[in-house]
Amino acid sequence: MSLWSLALANVWALRRRLVGLVVLVSAAVAVCLGAFAITDRAQAVTTSDVKESTANRSITIDPPGEGSGNPLLTARSVKELSELPRVESVQYRLQASFGLVTDDGNGPLLYATTYRAALPPPVVDAVREDLFPLRAGEVVLPSRSQGFDLTPYLGKKVTATTNRFVREGEGTGVDQPVTVVGLYDATWQLDNPDAAYADDATVIRWAAERNGRPVKDFVDTVGYDQLTVVARKESDVPGLTRQIQDRHYTATTLRQVLDTLPGILELLRVAGQVLLVVLGLLAFAGTVTATGALARRRAQEIGILKAVGFRTRFVLALLVAEMSLVAAVAAVVGVVLGVGLAGAGAAGLRTVPELKPYVEQALPLPSAGLLLPLVAAAVLVVVAGSLGPARRAARMSPTQAMKDW
Repeated sequence: MSLWSLALANVWALRRRLVGLVVLVSAAVAVCLGAFAITDRAQAVTTSDVKESTANRSITIDPPGEGSGNPLLTARSVKELSELPRVESVQYRLQASFGLVTDDGNGPLLYATTYRAALPPPVVDAVREDLFPLRAGEVVLPSRSQGFDLTPYLGKKVTATTNRFVREGEGTGVDQPVTVVGLYDATWQLDNPDAAYADDATVIRWAAERNGRPVKDFVDTVGYDQLTVVARKESDVPGLTRQIQDRHYTATTLRQVLDTLPGILELLRVAGQVLLVVLGLLAFAGTVTATGALARRRAQEIGILKAVGFRTRFVLALLVAEMSLVAAVAAVVGVVLGVGLAGAGAAGLRTVPELKPYVEQALPLPSAGLLLPLVAAAVLVVVAGSLGPARRAARMSPTQAMKDW
């Protein structure tokens, strides 16, 4: 009989005595995994598909608050910021809402958005390889939006219904055919969960018609929703950000936005790290106690093994292998419980409006980079805790072992 098969048989025979250790280790894994999974997925949602090289060089400028006196984000602003030293490009974002009319007459409300090369959406399917810049009358839709599956419309003409200003408080619907030339991953939310990309001229026209302004001077008077300034080098970002802020623009670096999570999510992350240490120490102490107690109860078994010729090294390996199997089982149970705990925690966090954008609707499954080290750590803690008692038990002579040790 091999070492591992004998260890497995012993673990099964001693399963009732090992329940406490399994509960302790699985609880430690579950609690830590639940906390880490929520914060890990929240960070993934925040940084979803952002190209690091561009993100590290990007500065986002938001429109001024009402009554702030700060400058509007107009074409003049784009020109002014483009002339600053160390600026590679200034890219604008403008959005205009439209209703998408599907085959059955229903569809989601989307936001036509200008394309920014600094933040390209993650396209999953398209009618041609070089999708951007878009041509007049073309749109790129999310693969899903507001419960509608939009994948069947790729390559087809659909109707976009926009609103044209008539007088204060009154507008009229305008229908326009558009062609769906691409679909992007709906988890991309940097431009709005329901953004749809269209050519610049179309977006500007729709926004101007909605506001009742002439199309020709809309970007000079009303302006854009947001600007993205891309620095030439990452090291230029801090100084360039200060220059932009000195001109009374509301500027933040995209890297700051991506690295910032709400306080409660940061608290969960820190709590998970503290719990990992505390529960790891408890699991270690529990393993030392459990292994020592089992060795004392199995003294005669160990004595027989030594008497029939099994070496100290084999007995030690057997005892450690048994604890390794127990740890593996406990880790698997802990992973299952941890996923459930993460799901319950995420459901609770989604009820908080400030946290909802950071928490996925799907079950927050942990990444492999989080799961594997945590499971390995659990097994290593148990193995480390078992070494001392197992070594003392394995070194007993057959005479000693046959007594009540």
